[in-house]
Amino acid sequence: MTTAIAKFAFFLRSAPGGQLTDHRVLAETELTVLGEAKSADGKQWFNVDDHGTAGWTRPDNLRGTALVRSIGEKELAAASVAVAKDLQTNAGYLLAVAHVESREDWRNGVITANVDDKGAFAPYRFTKDSWKVIAETDTGRELGLREAGLSFPDQQSLAVGFRSKQDAEVLAKRLERFVTSLDLYLAHIFGVTAAIALREPSAQDKKLSDQLGKLGLSASELQDLLANRGFLTLNAGADAVVATLLERCRVALQAGLDRAATLLRDFSIELPESSDASFNDIPADFKGVVIKVEPDDVDALGRLCSEEVGIFKKFGEQVLTDGVGAVVDTVINRIVDNSTEFENTIQAVIDERSQFSPVLATPNKTWRELPRSEGVSAIVDAHLKRRALGGSSVVLGAMHFFNPHASNPDWGPEVKAHPTFIGGNPDTDFVHYHGFPKKPDGSFYKPPGSYVIFHAGRGHAFNGDGSAMAALSAPMVDDDVTKLLREHIANGKIRFQPPKDKLRGMLLGTGNDGSATPLLRRLVLHLASVVDTFIEISSIVRPGGGSFHQTGQAVDIGNEDVAGSLLPKVAIQSVVNRFEIDEIIFDSRKIGSKTNRYNFNEGQPFAFDEATINEHGNHIHFAVKV
Repeated sequence: MTTAIAKFAFFLRSAPGGQLTDHRVLAETELTVLGEAKSADGKQWFNVDDHGTAGWTRPDNLRGTALVRSIGEKELAAASVAVAKDLQTNAGYLLAVAHVESREDWRNGVITANVDDKGAFAPYRFTKDSWKVIAETDTGRELGLREAGLSFPDQQSLAVGFRSKQDAEVLAKRLERFVTSLDLYLAHIFGVTAAIALREPSAQDKKLSDQLGKLGLSASELQDLLANRGFLTLNAGADAVVATLLERCRVALQAGLDRAATLLRDFSIELPESSDASFNDIPADFKGVVIKVEPDDVDALGRLCSEEVGIFKKFGEQVLTDGVGAVVDTVINRIVDNSTEFENTIQAVIDERSQFSPVLATPNKTWRELPRSEGVSAIVDAHLKRRALGGSSVVLGAMHFFNPHASNPDWGPEVKAHPTFIGGNPDTDFVHYHGFPKKPDGSFYKPPGSYVIFHAGRGHAFNGDGSAMAALSAPMVDDDVTKLLREHIANGKIRFQPPKDKLRGMLLGTGNDGSATPLLRRLVLHLASVVDTFIEISSIVRPGGGSFHQTGQAVDIGNEDVAGSLLPKVAIQSVVNRFEIDEIIFDSRKIGSKTNRYNFNEGQPFAFDEATINEHGNHIHFAVKV
């Protein structure tokens, strides 16, 4: 007989591929291997004995020796999956933290457990002291953490899972808002109190050392902490501005989450739809409604949309897709509405009395009696994923729609005269008008408050009109802005059309042909931070009397194909005000919207004339105030 070591905690099974028993093997336990066999599906299983109790387990749960000093990405992914299932937390977040903390090691595909010159151990950069704080608690021991586990990546994964679950509960209570992966990561490094302080809007332009010094952390302690936990490789030491630190953490975490998503495809799991599943573009001071979409919600919306707008398919797939999105967004707006008129969950809104005619036609007045439509449900799912990534609402903040050929509500003429969206084909009997009707008291319905849509591991915050909120403020100090701009250029997030060197010099202030103003540099940094792919600058400083370009206050983005994802995040009043934007000009017909859908002048929504619009079809123009 041979021995093996349990990589992480697991339950024995009664037979190869059989039922789970109630016997739990703790991580790092030495087991006796009694034999091996294959289950009916051809998978290999080991029969092991845990101090007198025998059972079966998969070889992935075992290792031949406890003296492991390195671990591959896939093995760490397997450990994270096991931890996530055991603790009901998120494997993607655990892998993302390892990605950030392990720094260069991760790029080699192997996460080393060797100690570095600051006494911290990868992949999660625990020091001996910080490890004891977790491993020597009663709960830590119950989970199977051991003092010697500091050297074992899977033990560290278990500790981080345990810690993140605790931190998430505290953060949710104290923040009274949606908890993001960035919140959890800051708590992992600095503690919950410091994490909350660093996310305050008032802290963004302050030095990190000053903010943490107020919490009792000395400059030397802070510098040691940053060195031990890998922040110095993110070029954000104790003197960094808080917003700079948060931006670097956000970028690093997102890279880790993207890598985690790839690794986890090899496992029969999905990233759980919980608040820590990815970095979410949600402001630190967010106080609105959080909508977490469950599988039953997608089913309910799919059935409702199939009955309400399924007929729109006769006009083409895009018309159907837009119609489905409009119905889904209407339901969302009703959930967010703070009056007592509508219910506050997706399914309750759909089943609400006297609202949706397909539901009213069922025997028991419930969506569950509507026929299922996998095709329309897939469109619903895709629309919700788009929204969770920051896509704007189809209907703005509207909560009402009707077909004038099927009903004649008192409020109908107003909506038809001033629609926010028209679905279907208005030249036929199959059409929906969405908009804001008058209430019985003569006042108009208004867009609801702010909200978050969380679906499929992603989340985004929105203003009441369905436009995406911006999450992080760009740094205020020009040197920090320039450093981040250089990093985005190096990473390909900011690119230039010819003459490339001249435009690069204009942006960074290193050329001889004029420079972007500090305010414009800050805006460009924000554009690069929120765009899904990259921005490609085609113009900054150029001659022209009275032009913002002449004074370095304007930038043109030449890869106009990014407008559909970029403008909903930037061409909204809250962002325009924050970055002191004067002009945004783009021909929105290029992305299927109304001509002046995203245009601003003097910091306010503005309808430019046709000649101006026609000149802005191949680039997006931004200008900032003095």
